[in-house]
Amino acid sequence: MGYLATLMANPGQEIPAIDLAAGAEAGRSAANSAQPVLDEVARRTYKERLARLDGEIGELESAGDLERAAALREEREWLLAELAAATGIGGRARPFTGSEERARVAVGKAIWRAADRVAAVDPSIGEELRATVRTGTRCCYRPR
Repeated sequence: MGYLATLMANPGQEIPAIDLAAGAEAGRSAANSAQPVLDEVARRTYKERLARLDGEIGELESAGDLERAAALREEREWLLAELAAATGIGGRARPFTGSEERARVAVGKAIWRAADRVAAVDPSIGEELRATVRTGTRCCYRPR
């Protein structure tokens, strides 16, 4: 909940996950891991979501709902940036680079667990968090 509170107190500002983690694992030196930043399941899931977003954006634009289409375009851009950050030359998976990646994963999981707890109490607020919070190497809350 603390990470969500920090993001919501700083709307529109991208905050590095390692700064959110603030000393938990962030300050420790770590050896590289052979584990990829995004495993094949995650990469496939991102690509499937991109395909769905393309269809939804087209439908919303055809229906004249440009505001929602713009929000989905923003999500699409974020997904593309995450995929680009997770892949190297030739589309090969990048390995974890140490504490920054561990912070990215830990902070992201904690934020989404907190959002799930909020959604269990108030589904509309939970939905709003899902739509406006972005996690990754940099996290952000962008209110609608």
